[in-house]
Amino acid sequence: MEKISNIVSRYMTESLKMPKDLVYGDVLIQVSGRHEVYVENYKNIIEYTENSIRLQTKSGKLSISGKQLHIEYYTGEEMKITGYLSEFKYE
Repeated sequence: MEKISNIVSRYMTESLKMPKDLVYGDVLIQVSGRHEVYVENYKNIIEYTENSIRLQTKSGKLSISGKQLHIEYYTGEEMKITGYLSEFKYE
């Protein structure tokens, strides 16, 4: 039997046309070229070095690799990362 929460979530996305990221809390990643990325809906910062930033998301971990990485700003919901971006990986 399907969980009530799954039924409600599916209804909200299909019938009410609500964005899936809002309903499910999925991480959103917006990349601007090789030097800037915005991340929304992350839970916390696991690791932060010049070459790697690892984030906990609702569905797992997100690793961002590159050179001279810097978190320009962050709030409880979003962050902006700059530097030379080379790799994004879900764990």
